[in-house]
Amino acid sequence: MNYIPFIKANSKLLSFGLLMTCLSGYGQTYLLALYVPFLIEEFSLQNAQISIYYMVATIASALVLPQLGKLIDTVRLKPYTLVSTFVFVVAMVTMSYVQHWFVIVLAFFGLRIAGQGLFSHISMTSMSKYFDKGRGKAISLASLGHPFGQAILPVMVVGIIGLVGWRASLLVNAGLVLVIVPVFLYFFINEDKLVIHEKSGKNKNELTKNVSSWQIMKSKAFLLLAPNMFVLSFTITGLFFYQFAIADFKDWSLQWMAIGLTFYAIAGSVAILFAGPLIDKYTARRFFPFYLIPFMIAIGFIWIFPQSWVIFPYMILMGVSAGLGNAIMSALQVELFGASYIGKVRSLFASIMVLSSAVGPAVYGIVVDAGYSFDMLFIFSIILMFLVIAQSFRIIPNFTYAKMKYKFKNRHRRFDFFHIFNLKH
Repeated sequence: MNYIPFIKANSKLLSFGLLMTCLSGYGQTYLLALYVPFLIEEFSLQNAQISIYYMVATIASALVLPQLGKLIDTVRLKPYTLVSTFVFVVAMVTMSYVQHWFVIVLAFFGLRIAGQGLFSHISMTSMSKYFDKGRGKAISLASLGHPFGQAILPVMVVGIIGLVGWRASLLVNAGLVLVIVPVFLYFFINEDKLVIHEKSGKNKNELTKNVSSWQIMKSKAFLLLAPNMFVLSFTITGLFFYQFAIADFKDWSLQWMAIGLTFYAIAGSVAILFAGPLIDKYTARRFFPFYLIPFMIAIGFIWIFPQSWVIFPYMILMGVSAGLGNAIMSALQVELFGASYIGKVRSLFASIMVLSSAVGPAVYGIVVDAGYSFDMLFIFSIILMFLVIAQSFRIIPNFTYAKMKYKFKNRHRRFDFFHIFNLKH
């Protein structure tokens, strides 16, 4: 896959992208969920209350992200990253010293906007802007930070909590981020050598400097990609948020579910690595209509089969779609909109991703609280995903449909000819 020469030639910038996606885990649901039991006990909260606080903070960050995200097109990379890091650290420290319930919302907001939002945004935007021919591989390598974070950070944070307590652990985490990011920027990132790679010639979807966010959202390209971005984050977050409830519904042990998560991370990593070279060779456009299909099949598995072994195809296929989706969606945004102002474009899509991660658990919870079983949720998810996959085929031009239809007819005629020939002889 030609990764080794590519990594050697671009090790510093690729390491930066990997680092930022990995550290974004401090603002992701899978890590913040570790602190929820302590907050519930400390402030005598109900599960519904803490869920509402989290949802409000996440939705607020989704609304603010487009305004902050687009600044990466006009602000230099180092100061933009340092300011984002400052917000991240302040949010961790605030959560460490929280004494009132409303401060929890503010802390959640800071962690979501800086962690899940800006750190991931910085990573993917940098890979999109500063790479051209190897853009697919760069995005894939940087995206590996997500499964790395999922594998490393929870174990590390749980260990720190066990040693110093949940409040002090947040100060330790803040100290790590505060040291690692500035040191890395100082020694490894030379902005004078960073060049935006924009292909010559303009296409009809490419952005101009004065384009507004509303114009982007009305474009055909945005309306084509947005449903995929929404449904992937919506469904994965909803299923992960209730993974232990699903295990109880299926009568599976929590240990099996935990092992399945490891397979999810491995499958996602492998899919990401394979996606990069394929995107560079064939473009992301060709794979866009198909990457959600493994996820839809995965939900079919968990709906139909009661046996515990189904955890493995479920997690593996879901990981494949998540890994492919990370690489394909990031690369496709550049293919359709151009690289010069990709920060503005990516911030809008990142906002959709953050918003859907807040809505997913809420919708799933409402359905379950209304008395419906998880089987109904699985059916709902499959139907929703099928509709999104079907609309994704709009990316294939009309002439391609005509060409496929022509080839099918020709093959059908050849079959008829040989069939008649064999009958006669």
